[in-house]
Amino acid sequence: MKKILSILLALTMLLALLAGCGGKNNNQDGQPSGNPGGSQGADADQPATRESLTVAVASEPKSLDAHGANDSSSTTIKHLIYDTLLRQAEDGSAAPNLVESWDYEDDLTLNLHLRSGVKFHNGETLDAGDVLYNIKRAYASDYANWMVSTVDLEQSKVVDDTTVQLKLTTPTGAMLAQLCFLYIVDEQTVEGGTDMEEAPIGTGPFVFDSWFRGDRIDLKTNQEYWGTVAPFNTLTMRVIGESSSRAMEIESGGVDIAINIASNDMANLDANPNVTLMSEAGYSNSFIGFNCSTEPFNNKTLRQAVSYALDRASIVQAVYSGTGSLANGPIAPTIWGYDPDLEGYSYDVEKAKALMADAGYPDGLDVTLTISDSQERVDIAEMVQNQLGKIGINVTVEPLENATYLDRIIAADCEMFILGWVTNTGDADYGMYEPFYTGQPTWSNTATYSNPEVDRLLDIGKQSTDSDVRFDAYCQVQRLLVEDAPWVFLCNKNESAACRSDIQGFQVPPSGRYEFNTITFH
Repeated sequence: MKKILSILLALTMLLALLAGCGGKNNNQDGQPSGNPGGSQGADADQPATRESLTVAVASEPKSLDAHGANDSSSTTIKHLIYDTLLRQAEDGSAAPNLVESWDYEDDLTLNLHLRSGVKFHNGETLDAGDVLYNIKRAYASDYANWMVSTVDLEQSKVVDDTTVQLKLTTPTGAMLAQLCFLYIVDEQTVEGGTDMEEAPIGTGPFVFDSWFRGDRIDLKTNQEYWGTVAPFNTLTMRVIGESSSRAMEIESGGVDIAINIASNDMANLDANPNVTLMSEAGYSNSFIGFNCSTEPFNNKTLRQAVSYALDRASIVQAVYSGTGSLANGPIAPTIWGYDPDLEGYSYDVEKAKALMADAGYPDGLDVTLTISDSQERVDIAEMVQNQLGKIGINVTVEPLENATYLDRIIAADCEMFILGWVTNTGDADYGMYEPFYTGQPTWSNTATYSNPEVDRLLDIGKQSTDSDVRFDAYCQVQRLLVEDAPWVFLCNKNESAACRSDIQGFQVPPSGRYEFNTITFH
Protein backbone atom coordinates (compact mmCIF):
# COMPACT_ATOMS: atom_id res chain seq x y z
CA MET A 1 0.00 0.00 0.00
CA LYS A 2 2.85 2.39 0.86
CA LYS A 3 4.42 1.64 -2.49
CA ILE A 4 1.18 2.44 -4.33
CA LEU A 5 0.74 5.69 -2.39
CA SER A 6 4.34 6.70 -3.22
CA ILE A 7 3.71 6.12 -6.93
CA LEU A 8 0.46 8.13 -6.86
CA LEU A 9 2.19 10.99 -5.03
CA ALA A 10 5.00 11.03 -7.58
CA LEU A 11 2.53 11.10 -10.48
CA THR A 12 0.63 13.98 -8.87
CA MET A 13 3.81 16.02 -8.46
CA LEU A 14 4.86 15.30 -12.06
CA LEU A 15 1.49 16.43 -13.43
CA ALA A 16 1.67 19.62 -11.40
CA LEU A 17 5.16 20.31 -12.69
CA LEU A 18 4.10 19.78 -16.32
CA ALA A 19 1.10 22.05 -15.87
CA GLY A 20 3.33 24.78 -14.47
CA CYS A 21 5.78 24.50 -17.35
CA GLY A 22 3.04 24.68 -19.98
CA GLY A 23 1.08 27.55 -18.48
CA LYS A 24 2.93 30.38 -20.30
CA ASN A 25 3.15 28.63 -23.68
CA ASN A 26 6.84 29.51 -24.11
CA ASN A 27 8.91 28.97 -27.22
CA GLN A 28 12.49 27.69 -27.35
CA ASP A 29 13.87 31.13 -26.49
CA GLY A 30 11.73 31.36 -23.39
CA GLN A 31 9.55 34.07 -24.95
CA PRO A 32 5.74 33.88 -25.19
CA SER A 33 4.70 32.32 -28.49
CA GLY A 34 1.53 32.66 -30.55
CA ASN A 35 0.01 35.98 -31.70
CA PRO A 36 3.35 37.84 -31.60
CA GLY A 37 2.87 41.35 -30.27
CA GLY A 38 -0.85 40.78 -29.69
CA SER A 39 -2.89 40.28 -26.53
CA GLN A 40 -2.88 36.78 -25.10
CA GLY A 41 -6.35 35.30 -25.15
CA ALA A 42 -7.73 38.03 -27.43
CA ASP A 43 -10.91 37.45 -29.43
CA ALA A 44 -9.92 35.46 -32.53
CA ASP A 45 -12.14 37.67 -34.68
CA GLN A 46 -10.36 40.86 -33.65
CA PRO A 47 -7.40 42.15 -35.70
CA ALA A 48 -4.08 41.40 -34.04
CA THR A 49 -1.00 43.56 -33.73
CA ARG A 50 2.61 42.59 -34.24
CA GLU A 51 6.02 43.93 -33.44
CA SER A 52 7.24 43.85 -37.05
CA LEU A 53 6.47 43.24 -40.71
CA THR A 54 9.05 42.04 -43.24
CA VAL A 55 8.68 42.63 -46.98
CA ALA A 56 10.91 41.18 -49.71
CA VAL A 57 11.73 43.46 -52.65
CA ALA A 58 13.65 42.66 -55.83
CA SER A 59 16.33 45.35 -55.78
CA GLU A 60 17.81 48.21 -53.84
CA PRO A 61 16.72 51.82 -54.41
CA LYS A 62 19.03 54.25 -56.14
CA SER A 63 17.82 57.20 -54.07
CA LEU A 64 15.57 57.98 -51.12
CA ASP A 65 15.43 61.72 -51.89
CA ALA A 66 11.83 62.67 -52.56
CA HIS A 67 12.83 64.35 -55.81
CA GLY A 68 15.75 62.11 -56.73
CA ALA A 69 15.95 59.02 -58.95
CA ASN A 70 12.50 57.53 -59.45
CA ASP A 71 13.23 53.97 -60.54
CA SER A 72 10.60 51.51 -59.30
CA SER A 73 12.79 50.26 -56.42
CA SER A 74 13.31 53.80 -55.15
CA THR A 75 9.63 54.67 -55.46
CA THR A 76 8.63 51.57 -53.48
CA ILE A 77 10.52 52.87 -50.43
CA LYS A 78 9.79 56.57 -50.91
CA HIS A 79 6.07 55.88 -50.95
CA LEU A 80 6.35 54.63 -47.38
CA ILE A 81 8.32 57.61 -46.05
CA TYR A 82 6.68 60.51 -47.90
CA ASP A 83 3.14 61.58 -48.61
CA THR A 84 2.03 63.00 -51.96
CA LEU A 85 -0.12 66.09 -52.39
CA LEU A 86 -2.96 64.06 -53.91
CA ARG A 87 -3.38 60.30 -54.06
CA GLN A 88 -4.53 57.93 -56.75
CA ALA A 89 -7.96 56.41 -56.12
CA GLU A 90 -8.72 52.83 -57.16
CA ASP A 91 -10.29 54.07 -60.41
CA GLY A 92 -7.13 56.08 -61.20
CA SER A 93 -8.67 59.48 -60.46
CA ALA A 94 -7.10 62.06 -58.14
CA ALA A 95 -8.30 61.99 -54.53
CA PRO A 96 -7.48 64.04 -51.40
CA ASN A 97 -4.29 63.36 -49.49
CA LEU A 98 -2.11 66.13 -48.02
CA VAL A 99 -4.28 68.38 -50.15
CA GLU A 100 -7.77 68.04 -48.69
CA SER A 101 -9.55 69.90 -51.49
CA TRP A 102 -8.81 71.93 -54.60
CA ASP A 103 -10.52 74.21 -57.10
CA TYR A 104 -9.75 75.77 -60.47
CA GLU A 105 -10.45 79.48 -60.75
CA ASP A 106 -9.72 79.19 -64.47
CA ASP A 107 -7.65 76.94 -66.75
CA LEU A 108 -4.44 78.52 -65.48
CA THR A 109 -5.18 78.91 -61.74
CA LEU A 110 -5.34 75.95 -59.35
CA ASN A 111 -5.90 76.47 -55.61
CA LEU A 112 -4.73 73.72 -53.26
CA HIS A 113 -6.18 73.57 -49.72
CA LEU A 114 -4.04 71.58 -47.28
CA ARG A 115 -5.03 69.22 -44.52
CA SER A 116 -4.44 70.88 -41.13
CA GLY A 117 -2.25 69.50 -38.37
CA VAL A 118 -0.03 67.21 -40.46
CA LYS A 119 3.40 66.69 -38.88
CA PHE A 120 6.73 65.81 -40.44
CA HIS A 121 8.70 63.00 -38.79
CA ASN A 122 10.83 65.62 -36.99
CA GLY A 123 7.76 67.23 -35.41
CA GLU A 124 7.55 70.25 -37.72
CA THR A 125 4.07 71.15 -39.01
CA LEU A 126 3.37 71.01 -42.74
CA ASP A 127 2.28 74.36 -44.16
CA ALA A 128 1.72 75.99 -47.53
CA GLY A 129 5.28 77.31 -47.59
CA ASP A 130 6.57 73.73 -47.54
CA VAL A 131 4.37 72.84 -50.49
CA LEU A 132 5.52 75.76 -52.64
CA TYR A 133 9.12 74.98 -51.67
CA ASN A 134 8.66 71.37 -52.82
CA ILE A 135 7.16 72.47 -56.13
CA LYS A 136 10.20 74.67 -56.78
CA ARG A 137 12.59 71.91 -55.69
CA ALA A 138 10.86 69.37 -57.93
CA TYR A 139 10.94 71.83 -60.83
CA ALA A 140 14.73 71.96 -60.55
CA SER A 141 15.05 68.15 -60.52
CA ASP A 142 15.63 66.11 -63.69
CA TYR A 143 13.60 63.32 -62.08
CA ALA A 144 10.63 65.29 -60.72
CA ASN A 145 10.29 68.19 -63.15
CA TRP A 146 7.64 66.35 -65.18
CA MET A 147 5.13 66.74 -62.34
CA VAL A 148 5.34 70.53 -62.20
CA SER A 149 6.87 71.56 -65.53
CA THR A 150 3.90 73.78 -66.43
CA VAL A 151 3.80 75.63 -63.10
CA ASP A 152 4.68 79.32 -63.30
CA LEU A 153 6.98 79.57 -60.30
CA GLU A 154 7.08 83.38 -60.33
CA GLN A 155 3.31 83.79 -60.26
CA SER A 156 2.46 80.93 -57.87
CA LYS A 157 2.12 81.96 -54.22
CA VAL A 158 1.25 81.07 -50.64
CA VAL A 159 -2.20 82.48 -49.84
CA ASP A 160 -2.21 81.46 -46.16
CA ASP A 161 -0.83 78.63 -44.01
CA THR A 162 -3.07 76.03 -45.63
CA THR A 163 -3.60 77.42 -49.14
CA VAL A 164 -1.30 77.45 -52.17
CA GLN A 165 -2.25 79.06 -55.46
CA LEU A 166 -0.59 77.55 -58.50
CA LYS A 167 -0.42 79.55 -61.71
CA LEU A 168 0.17 77.46 -64.84
CA THR A 169 1.98 78.55 -67.97
CA THR A 170 -0.48 76.54 -70.07
CA PRO A 171 -3.63 74.52 -69.38
CA THR A 172 -2.55 71.04 -68.22
CA GLY A 173 -5.01 68.17 -68.53
CA ALA A 174 -2.88 65.78 -66.46
CA MET A 175 -2.05 68.25 -63.66
CA LEU A 176 -4.04 66.53 -60.89
CA ALA A 177 -2.72 63.11 -61.90
CA GLN A 178 0.82 64.48 -61.72
CA LEU A 179 0.33 65.89 -58.23
CA CYS A 180 -0.45 62.35 -57.08
CA PHE A 181 3.29 61.75 -57.41
CA LEU A 182 4.79 64.85 -55.82
CA TYR A 183 6.37 63.72 -52.54
CA ILE A 184 6.73 66.37 -49.83
CA VAL A 185 9.78 67.11 -47.66
CA ASP A 186 10.29 69.60 -44.83
CA GLU A 187 11.88 72.83 -46.09
CA GLN A 188 13.74 73.51 -42.82
CA THR A 189 15.23 70.01 -42.80
CA VAL A 190 16.55 70.23 -46.35
CA GLU A 191 17.83 73.79 -46.04
CA GLY A 192 19.44 72.86 -42.72
CA GLY A 193 21.75 70.49 -44.57
CA THR A 194 20.16 67.10 -43.91
CA ASP A 195 21.10 64.61 -46.64
CA MET A 196 17.75 63.41 -47.96
CA GLU A 197 19.51 60.59 -49.81
CA GLU A 198 20.65 59.04 -46.53
CA ALA A 199 18.28 60.42 -43.88
CA PRO A 200 14.93 61.17 -45.52
CA ILE A 201 12.20 62.93 -43.52
CA GLY A 202 8.62 63.09 -44.72
CA THR A 203 5.08 62.98 -43.35
CA GLY A 204 4.36 59.41 -44.45
CA PRO A 205 3.18 56.35 -42.50
CA PHE A 206 6.74 55.13 -41.83
CA VAL A 207 9.85 56.81 -40.45
CA PHE A 208 13.28 56.02 -41.90
CA ASP A 209 15.57 54.27 -39.42
CA SER A 210 18.58 52.73 -41.19
CA TRP A 211 19.86 51.43 -44.51
CA PHE A 212 22.10 48.37 -44.63
CA ARG A 213 23.33 48.49 -48.21
CA GLY A 214 22.72 45.34 -50.19
CA ASP A 215 20.63 43.83 -47.41
CA ARG A 216 17.70 45.82 -46.04
CA ILE A 217 16.11 49.13 -45.12
CA ASP A 218 14.58 49.43 -41.65
CA LEU A 219 11.63 51.73 -40.97
CA LYS A 220 9.54 52.51 -37.92
CA THR A 221 5.81 53.05 -37.80
CA ASN A 222 4.83 56.72 -37.59
CA GLN A 223 2.66 56.58 -34.48
CA GLU A 224 1.59 60.21 -35.05
CA TYR A 225 0.49 59.62 -38.65
CA TRP A 226 -2.54 61.65 -39.73
CA GLY A 227 -3.93 58.65 -41.64
CA THR A 228 -4.13 54.96 -40.78
CA VAL A 229 -1.42 53.90 -38.33
CA ALA A 230 0.12 50.51 -39.12
CA PRO A 231 -0.65 47.65 -36.68
CA PHE A 232 3.05 46.91 -36.16
CA ASN A 233 6.04 48.87 -34.88
CA THR A 234 8.80 48.18 -37.38
CA LEU A 235 8.91 47.53 -41.11
CA THR A 236 11.88 45.80 -42.73
CA MET A 237 12.32 45.95 -46.51
CA ARG A 238 14.66 43.09 -47.41
CA VAL A 239 16.48 43.09 -50.74
CA ILE A 240 16.22 39.58 -52.25
CA GLY A 241 17.23 39.66 -55.89
CA GLU A 242 15.95 36.31 -57.17
CA SER A 243 12.21 35.79 -57.46
CA SER A 244 12.66 32.12 -56.55
CA SER A 245 14.38 33.16 -53.31
CA ARG A 246 11.58 35.61 -52.51
CA ALA A 247 9.09 32.81 -53.14
CA MET A 248 10.96 30.45 -50.81
CA GLU A 249 11.05 33.11 -48.10
CA ILE A 250 7.31 33.77 -48.28
CA GLU A 251 6.56 30.03 -48.17
CA SER A 252 8.81 29.45 -45.18
CA GLY A 253 7.49 32.48 -43.32
CA GLY A 254 10.87 34.23 -43.50
CA VAL A 255 9.05 37.26 -44.89
CA ASP A 256 5.43 38.34 -44.53
CA ILE A 257 5.03 39.86 -48.02
CA ALA A 258 6.99 39.42 -51.25
CA ILE A 259 6.52 41.67 -54.26
CA ASN A 260 7.51 41.22 -57.92
CA ILE A 261 6.77 37.51 -58.12
CA ALA A 262 7.83 35.86 -61.40
CA SER A 263 5.39 33.67 -63.31
CA ASN A 264 7.38 30.45 -62.83
CA ASP A 265 7.10 30.81 -59.04
CA MET A 266 3.35 31.30 -58.98
CA ALA A 267 2.07 27.72 -59.20
CA ASN A 268 3.77 26.63 -55.99
CA LEU A 269 2.71 29.77 -54.14
CA ASP A 270 -0.88 29.42 -55.32
CA ALA A 271 -1.00 25.84 -54.02
CA ASN A 272 0.32 26.80 -50.58
CA PRO A 273 -2.56 27.27 -48.08
CA ASN A 274 -0.36 29.54 -45.94
CA VAL A 275 0.17 32.02 -48.79
CA THR A 276 -2.18 34.37 -50.65
CA LEU A 277 -1.05 35.08 -54.22
CA MET A 278 -2.25 38.17 -56.11
CA SER A 279 -1.69 39.23 -59.71
CA GLU A 280 -3.46 42.17 -61.32
CA ALA A 281 -3.14 44.02 -64.63
CA GLY A 282 -0.76 46.88 -64.01
CA TYR A 283 0.42 50.18 -65.45
CA SER A 284 3.83 48.83 -66.49
CA ASN A 285 5.28 47.30 -69.62
CA SER A 286 8.53 45.69 -70.66
CA PHE A 287 10.37 46.47 -73.87
CA ILE A 288 13.62 46.16 -75.77
CA GLY A 289 14.98 49.63 -76.37
CA PHE A 290 17.39 50.99 -78.97
CA ASN A 291 19.74 53.94 -78.84
CA CYS A 292 18.07 55.82 -81.69
CA SER A 293 20.67 58.60 -81.82
CA THR A 294 23.72 56.53 -82.82
CA GLU A 295 24.58 53.76 -85.27
CA PRO A 296 23.35 51.22 -86.02
CA PHE A 297 19.92 51.86 -84.50
CA ASN A 298 19.51 55.43 -85.72
CA ASN A 299 18.23 53.50 -88.75
CA LYS A 300 14.43 53.14 -88.47
CA THR A 301 14.31 50.34 -91.04
CA LEU A 302 16.75 48.28 -88.99
CA ARG A 303 14.64 48.79 -85.86
CA GLN A 304 11.57 47.64 -87.78
CA ALA A 305 13.45 44.55 -88.97
CA VAL A 306 14.23 43.60 -85.36
CA SER A 307 10.57 44.05 -84.37
CA TYR A 308 9.42 41.71 -87.14
CA ALA A 309 12.17 39.18 -86.41
CA LEU A 310 11.19 38.63 -82.77
CA ASP A 311 8.48 36.15 -81.87
CA ARG A 312 7.15 38.38 -79.14
CA ALA A 313 4.23 36.10 -78.34
CA SER A 314 6.55 33.19 -77.54
CA ILE A 315 8.73 35.46 -75.38
CA VAL A 316 5.73 36.70 -73.42
CA GLN A 317 4.40 33.16 -72.98
CA ALA A 318 7.75 31.74 -71.88
CA VAL A 319 8.77 34.55 -69.55
CA TYR A 320 5.50 36.11 -68.38
CA SER A 321 2.99 33.28 -68.78
CA GLY A 322 -0.15 34.20 -66.91
CA THR A 323 1.22 37.52 -65.68
CA GLY A 324 0.74 39.85 -68.62
CA SER A 325 -0.34 40.27 -72.21
CA LEU A 326 1.36 40.90 -75.55
CA ALA A 327 2.00 44.63 -76.05
CA ASN A 328 1.02 46.29 -79.31
CA GLY A 329 2.42 49.68 -78.38
CA PRO A 330 4.06 51.83 -75.71
CA ILE A 331 1.29 51.88 -73.06
CA ALA A 332 -0.86 49.18 -71.48
CA PRO A 333 -4.65 48.83 -71.91
CA THR A 334 -5.05 49.90 -68.26
CA ILE A 335 -3.79 53.41 -69.13
CA TRP A 336 -6.21 56.19 -70.01
CA GLY A 337 -5.49 57.15 -73.62
CA TYR A 338 -4.68 53.62 -74.83
CA ASP A 339 -5.69 53.04 -78.46
CA PRO A 340 -7.78 49.83 -78.56
CA ASP A 341 -7.44 49.65 -82.37
CA LEU A 342 -3.65 49.81 -82.39
CA GLU A 343 -1.94 47.11 -84.47
CA GLY A 344 1.50 46.00 -83.43
CA TYR A 345 4.17 44.01 -85.24
CA SER A 346 3.52 40.49 -86.48
CA TYR A 347 6.17 37.78 -86.41
CA ASP A 348 7.53 37.68 -89.97
CA VAL A 349 11.11 36.48 -90.45
CA GLU A 350 11.07 36.89 -94.24
CA LYS A 351 9.89 40.48 -93.99
CA ALA A 352 12.58 41.10 -91.39
CA LYS A 353 15.27 39.76 -93.76
CA ALA A 354 14.02 42.03 -96.54
CA LEU A 355 14.10 45.05 -94.22
CA MET A 356 17.65 44.12 -93.16
CA ALA A 357 18.70 44.42 -96.79
CA ASP A 358 16.80 47.70 -97.20
CA ALA A 359 18.54 49.02 -94.10
CA GLY A 360 21.93 48.29 -95.63
CA TYR A 361 22.73 45.11 -93.71
CA PRO A 362 22.07 42.22 -96.14
CA ASP A 363 24.85 40.18 -94.48
CA GLY A 364 23.80 40.98 -90.93
CA LEU A 365 25.69 42.79 -88.15
CA ASP A 366 27.02 42.42 -84.62
CA VAL A 367 25.25 44.18 -81.72
CA THR A 368 25.43 44.19 -77.94
CA LEU A 369 22.31 43.72 -75.79
CA THR A 370 22.92 45.15 -72.30
CA ILE A 371 20.69 43.92 -69.47
CA SER A 372 20.42 43.86 -65.70
CA ASP A 373 21.18 40.49 -64.16
CA SER A 374 17.59 39.64 -63.15
CA GLN A 375 16.48 36.18 -64.26
CA GLU A 376 13.57 37.63 -66.21
CA ARG A 377 15.83 39.73 -68.40
CA VAL A 378 18.41 36.97 -68.76
CA ASP A 379 15.64 34.69 -70.07
CA ILE A 380 14.42 37.33 -72.54
CA ALA A 381 17.96 38.02 -73.74
CA GLU A 382 18.61 34.34 -74.50
CA MET A 383 15.48 34.15 -76.66
CA VAL A 384 16.31 37.44 -78.42
CA GLN A 385 19.83 36.21 -79.12
CA ASN A 386 18.51 33.02 -80.71
CA GLN A 387 15.75 34.65 -82.76
CA LEU A 388 17.81 37.54 -84.14
CA GLY A 389 20.46 35.07 -85.22
CA LYS A 390 17.98 33.84 -87.83
CA ILE A 391 18.22 37.17 -89.70
CA GLY A 392 21.99 37.55 -89.34
CA ILE A 393 22.13 39.73 -86.24
CA ASN A 394 24.78 38.33 -83.89
CA VAL A 395 23.86 39.41 -80.37
CA THR A 396 26.36 39.60 -77.51
CA VAL A 397 24.54 39.71 -74.17
CA GLU A 398 26.09 41.95 -71.51
CA PRO A 399 24.55 41.38 -68.04
CA LEU A 400 25.26 43.96 -65.32
CA GLU A 401 24.37 44.48 -61.67
CA ASN A 402 21.20 46.59 -61.53
CA ALA A 403 22.68 49.87 -60.22
CA THR A 404 25.53 49.75 -62.75
CA TYR A 405 23.04 48.90 -65.48
CA LEU A 406 20.87 51.92 -64.67
CA ASP A 407 23.94 54.17 -64.70
CA ARG A 408 24.75 52.90 -68.21
CA ILE A 409 21.17 53.55 -69.34
CA ILE A 410 21.28 57.12 -68.00
CA ALA A 411 24.60 57.64 -69.78
CA ALA A 412 22.98 56.48 -73.06
CA ASP A 413 25.78 53.94 -73.27
CA CYS A 414 23.88 50.91 -74.61
CA GLU A 415 23.07 49.86 -78.18
CA MET A 416 20.15 47.67 -77.15
CA PHE A 417 18.72 47.13 -73.68
CA ILE A 418 15.79 45.49 -71.90
CA LEU A 419 13.84 47.74 -69.56
CA GLY A 420 10.41 48.50 -68.21
CA TRP A 421 8.33 51.66 -67.91
CA VAL A 422 5.60 52.26 -65.35
CA THR A 423 3.00 54.83 -66.35
CA ASN A 424 2.47 55.63 -62.67
CA THR A 425 -0.19 58.27 -63.22
CA GLY A 426 -2.44 55.98 -65.26
CA ASP A 427 -2.52 58.76 -67.87
CA ALA A 428 -1.03 58.56 -71.38
CA ASP A 429 0.77 61.87 -70.86
CA TYR A 430 3.31 60.32 -68.51
CA GLY A 431 3.26 57.09 -70.47
CA MET A 432 4.57 58.75 -73.63
CA TYR A 433 5.72 62.33 -72.96
CA GLU A 434 8.56 61.33 -70.66
CA PRO A 435 9.98 58.42 -72.71
CA PHE A 436 9.51 59.91 -76.20
CA TYR A 437 9.49 63.71 -76.15
CA THR A 438 12.61 65.25 -77.69
CA GLY A 439 15.22 66.28 -75.17
CA GLN A 440 13.75 64.56 -72.14
CA PRO A 441 16.45 63.26 -69.75
CA THR A 442 17.87 59.83 -70.55
CA TRP A 443 16.48 58.25 -67.39
CA SER A 444 13.09 58.56 -69.11
CA ASN A 445 13.84 58.98 -72.84
CA THR A 446 16.18 55.99 -72.67
CA ALA A 447 15.98 55.52 -76.45
CA THR A 448 17.16 59.12 -77.09
CA TYR A 449 14.21 59.26 -79.50
CA SER A 450 13.06 62.36 -81.38
CA ASN A 451 10.22 63.02 -83.80
CA PRO A 452 8.83 66.58 -84.24
CA GLU A 453 5.33 65.32 -85.09
CA VAL A 454 5.25 63.17 -81.96
CA ASP A 455 6.37 66.23 -79.98
CA ARG A 456 3.57 68.34 -81.48
CA LEU A 457 0.90 65.78 -80.64
CA LEU A 458 2.25 65.22 -77.13
CA ASP A 459 2.10 68.98 -76.53
CA ILE A 460 -1.57 68.94 -77.58
CA GLY A 461 -2.27 66.06 -75.20
CA LYS A 462 -0.48 67.73 -72.30
CA GLN A 463 -1.93 71.20 -72.73
CA SER A 464 -5.55 70.45 -73.56
CA THR A 465 -8.22 70.01 -70.91
CA ASP A 466 -10.62 68.46 -73.43
CA SER A 467 -10.50 64.68 -72.94
CA ASP A 468 -11.59 63.96 -76.52
CA VAL A 469 -8.83 66.15 -77.95
CA ARG A 470 -6.28 64.52 -75.66
CA PHE A 471 -7.41 61.00 -76.51
CA ASP A 472 -7.19 61.61 -80.25
CA ALA A 473 -3.70 63.08 -79.92
CA TYR A 474 -2.47 60.11 -77.91
CA CYS A 475 -3.90 57.58 -80.38
CA GLN A 476 -1.99 59.31 -83.19
CA VAL A 477 1.20 59.24 -81.12
CA GLN A 478 0.89 55.50 -80.52
CA ARG A 479 0.59 54.81 -84.27
CA LEU A 480 3.63 56.94 -85.02
CA LEU A 481 5.65 55.16 -82.34
CA VAL A 482 4.76 51.76 -83.75
CA GLU A 483 5.94 52.98 -87.14
CA ASP A 484 9.20 54.41 -85.77
CA ALA A 485 9.86 51.39 -83.50
CA PRO A 486 12.13 53.02 -80.89
CA TRP A 487 11.19 50.06 -78.71
CA VAL A 488 10.30 46.47 -79.41
CA PHE A 489 7.01 46.39 -77.51
CA LEU A 490 6.99 43.17 -75.49
CA CYS A 491 4.58 42.80 -72.60
CA ASN A 492 1.90 44.64 -70.66
CA LYS A 493 2.88 43.37 -67.24
CA ASN A 494 0.81 42.34 -64.27
CA GLU A 495 1.71 43.55 -60.82
CA SER A 496 2.19 40.39 -58.73
CA ALA A 497 2.81 39.84 -55.02
CA ALA A 498 2.24 37.28 -52.28
CA CYS A 499 1.54 37.55 -48.57
CA ARG A 500 1.08 35.17 -45.67
CA SER A 501 -2.53 34.05 -45.33
CA ASP A 502 -3.05 35.70 -41.93
CA ILE A 503 -2.63 39.13 -43.56
CA GLN A 504 -5.77 40.88 -44.77
CA GLY A 505 -6.32 44.16 -46.56
CA PHE A 506 -3.13 43.90 -48.60
CA GLN A 507 -3.67 45.11 -52.15
CA VAL A 508 -1.66 44.95 -55.36
CA PRO A 509 -1.80 48.44 -56.93
CA PRO A 510 -1.48 48.76 -60.72
CA SER A 511 1.09 51.55 -60.21
CA GLY A 512 3.33 49.32 -58.06
CA ARG A 513 3.23 51.82 -55.17
CA TYR A 514 2.46 49.49 -52.27
CA GLU A 515 0.95 50.51 -48.95
CA PHE A 516 1.42 48.46 -45.80
CA ASN A 517 -0.10 50.62 -43.08
CA THR A 518 -3.65 49.59 -44.01
CA ILE A 519 -3.18 45.81 -43.65
CA THR A 520 -4.56 43.83 -40.71
CA PHE A 521 -3.57 40.52 -39.11
CA HIS A 522 -6.03 37.71 -38.38
